[in-house]
Amino acid sequence: MGLEADLQKLEKTVNELSSGEKTLDESVELYKSGLLLVQKCQRYLQDTAQKVKMITAEDGVIKEQDFAG
Repeated sequence: MGLEADLQKLEKTVNELSSGEKTLDESVELYKSGLLLVQKCQRYLQDTAQKVKMITAEDGVIKEQDFAG
């Protein structure tokens, strides 16, 4: 699954938790699955940031450097 799908699942989880219609046990399980989704999304974003390259033209020479943002 991609980041977008995981973010949609996370949004759904948050909405379900916010509804107040779940039992305590269901809420705990939703919370745990939400935390796992957050961690997965964070890892994806960290991995992607490491892959992103900034290309700059300096004196007519194109250079690649790691994205540091």
